[in-house]
Amino acid sequence: MKNVFLYLLVLSIAACKPQNVPVNELVELSGEAQGTTFSIRYADAAQRDFSKPLDSLFTAVNQSMSTWDTTSVISRINRDEPNVVIDPMFEAVFRKSLEIAVDTDGAFDVSVGPLVRAWGFGFKKGETTMQPHKVDSLRALIGYKDLTLSENKTIRKRSNMQIDFNAIAQGYTVDLVGRFLENKGIQHYMVELGGEVLTKGKKPDGTLWRIGIDKPTENEVEGRPLQAIVNLSNKALSTSGSYRKFYIRDGVKYSHTIDPQTGYPVKHNLLSVSVVANDCATSDAYATAFMVMGVEKTLAFIQGKPLDVYLIYGDDKGKFQVKMSDGFKKYLVE
Repeated sequence: MKNVFLYLLVLSIAACKPQNVPVNELVELSGEAQGTTFSIRYADAAQRDFSKPLDSLFTAVNQSMSTWDTTSVISRINRDEPNVVIDPMFEAVFRKSLEIAVDTDGAFDVSVGPLVRAWGFGFKKGETTMQPHKVDSLRALIGYKDLTLSENKTIRKRSNMQIDFNAIAQGYTVDLVGRFLENKGIQHYMVELGGEVLTKGKKPDGTLWRIGIDKPTENEVEGRPLQAIVNLSNKALSTSGSYRKFYIRDGVKYSHTIDPQTGYPVKHNLLSVSVVANDCATSDAYATAFMVMGVEKTLAFIQGKPLDVYLIYGDDKGKFQVKMSDGFKKYLVE
């Protein structure tokens, strides 16, 4: 699972509410799902509680795409069970994943799971050492170009390839929750799951949704100091970082971000990337891809694309520096 460090800034609702925005208080739901926490806030005159249907939605996603659930569709595919028919959610995420893999030239690749786990960042204990021949053998199992869909079934050119949606599934789930709320007539909401955020409309006081981006400190700090605060409406925001999820072996620091093309953890100085996009599956996946690309490649890549980024990196003196796309500046709270 991606390591994401972003949380909601809960602000009080003003007593005087302007016209043309909802006048009712927010309904607030929170809990645990997909191995992390969620927070959902929405304006609803009827103050409806959607906890039960949303719980069913989370369960359905897990049954489709959770590698932790041994009975899920993805787990059955990865075990090479015959005649596994995929569901619409799986198909949507699969196609989106391949689209972004092509766009990023493999920086995002849902077949990279075996390498991630071997380096020690999956749900199984990693190797004591990672010799070049081991990396090379695992790289032979990696390659989005060898994954296709046909007649509601996945086709892998090598049967022992693995599919892992951890870098996009939470963002997709957030989009599903947003779609559910809109189908219920909700037009003003904020959905957050494991740091992946989708916003629609405004808060009842007429202000935009405020989201905090953590300062990239290696250790948990009380109060979680912020690097930046952004205003969002009708946009998604995802943050991916390498500053807490790493380990040191034989004096070498290994990031949890694995480059699918080299088979090794990335070595550049990018610590955190936040991506604003129109939907959360997109922002989630590209945040992972940009952690592979690094600062300069990311800034060059997004030119002309409907994406904005906020990059935090370390300079030669170990101090935090920031670069961002021109479009990201309009979201920043001064």
